Amino acid sequence: MYVVVAGGGIAGSNVARDLLDHRHDVLIIDNDRHVCEELYAHSGIMTIHGDARDIEMLREAKIDKADVAIASLYLDADNLTFALLAHSCGVSRIIVKMRDPAYTEAFKMAGATSICDMSSMFKHKVIIELESPKIKVIMSIEHDKAQLIMFEIPMTWPYAGITIKELALKKPFLKHCVFTGLIDQDVESMVIPRGNDQIYPGNKVFMVARSRQILAIEKYLEGFDKIKGKMGSSSR
Repeated sequence: MYVVVAGGGIAGSNVARDLLDHRHDVLIIDNDRHVCEELYAHSGIMTIHGDARDIEMLREAKIDKADVAIASLYLDADNLTFALLAHSCGVSRIIVKMRDPAYTEAFKMAGATSICDMSSMFKHKVIIELESPKIKVIMSIEHDKAQLIMFEIPMTWPYAGITIKELALKKPFLKHCVFTGLIDQDVESMVIPRGNDQIYPGNKVFMVARSRQILAIEKYLEGFDKIKGKMGSSSR
């Protein structure tokens, strides 16, 4: 794919490097000549020194040939301008970085097909990390309607060898959860879980869950810490 990225800062340059590693054709537009020179010298990323909010600059970048346009400028207003111009040039997929959720509808009207809400992602990650320390949030999905999460099965878990389909029938996982990955620490490999795959203490589980369901999963996992505490008390 041919991808045009507005902004060669931390976000834009890191995305561009990964896209380049995946053999996509990438071009970054940045208004800092030094940034452009450094990106090309150290990463081999094609760059254009100029203003990504300038239609003539976008034409020079052949934006009309782009499969994807990515807006990663610092200001939402600048990303909005870039998205609108890219849309007017016929780009079918436009991904934008958004700092202020107040711009959501404006980005949609400007043709953005995917919006990375940095503020909400940070807020939800902090809240979940504080309230659900056993659960690691990997990413937010569809404006926080769901989360991709990971948690480790406690060593005191009494259901060693339970299958995915059996675990899915337990109350915290009965609704609004989808198992997406399973890592066995002993063999250090990930599998896409099927119904008959078994889970053991120490395994890491990946799943997509609604945000409201995460607290219930956290409480379920905490219950096995209490089992550990009772076992420790009885041994003394």
